[in-house]
Amino acid sequence: MIRPSGGMQRRTQPARKAPVRINRPRKEFGPSLPLNPGGAVKGLTLFLASVVVLGILGTGLIYAYRLITTTPALGLTEISVTGNQRLAYGQVLEIAGLRLGQNSLGVNVTRVEAALSQNPWVEFVTVRRELPDKLFINMVERQPSFWVRQDGQLYFADAKGNIITQLTPGDSASLPLLQVAPELGDQQAQVQAMVERMNKQELPFALGQMAWVKISESGQVELYLDALRLRVRAELADWPTQFDRIEKVWRDLKLRGETGQVAAIVASDGKIWVELRQKPGAS
Repeated sequence: MIRPSGGMQRRTQPARKAPVRINRPRKEFGPSLPLNPGGAVKGLTLFLASVVVLGILGTGLIYAYRLITTTPALGLTEISVTGNQRLAYGQVLEIAGLRLGQNSLGVNVTRVEAALSQNPWVEFVTVRRELPDKLFINMVERQPSFWVRQDGQLYFADAKGNIITQLTPGDSASLPLLQVAPELGDQQAQVQAMVERMNKQELPFALGQMAWVKISESGQVELYLDALRLRVRAELADWPTQFDRIEKVWRDLKLRGETGQVAAIVASDGKIWVELRQKPGAS
């Protein structure tokens, strides 16, 4: 120990050693798996074999499907159609794309129903297959109750006045002409109720006797019976009550044998007016 001058002692510190760096191996991230070339080859072989087997099975299934959907042994020997009135049997088969001898399993029932449903006359249709060789088509057609004039053309219309389809030159059905004033808006419920009442024979006049049915902007419904040359008019607002009164008057006229003399019956304001025909030569 060295004593410095001035009597004070100074303690010396040992010299510091330089830090020693140790080269440690870098930490590998993730688990390390032992490499097995033989196992990898075996797995690849099994995978390829599975692909080949699945391909063979798929090809076999496709071939089997084509076979059973084309074999003449399952050819249709009967195609039954019920519920058709406007559409002939041949028309139904043509629309549906069906023919006798066609493979039963090859018929797509859903497509047949969709094709028939697109026809304007068809309201509802079901198709049922009965193996090995039968197909049953049950349909409900729209029933025309009126003719409707639109843009200078005549159309069939249902009991509500909804258009079904345009008349063609071959159509010969005789129906009353329906005219509804546009100012009155939707009158489908009223028209349908009248048709239902006439079809139930709750009126002395059947729908088939009428030449036309008019609902005017004045709020009146007018019927014209061609064979009787008779006009019937009532207020639309309370037409069921008005029709009841007309029915009673008509029955009374019938009992007296005077229906042939009547030219018009009008129901309005709770009253009934009967207009008689003028005799030939009367002024």
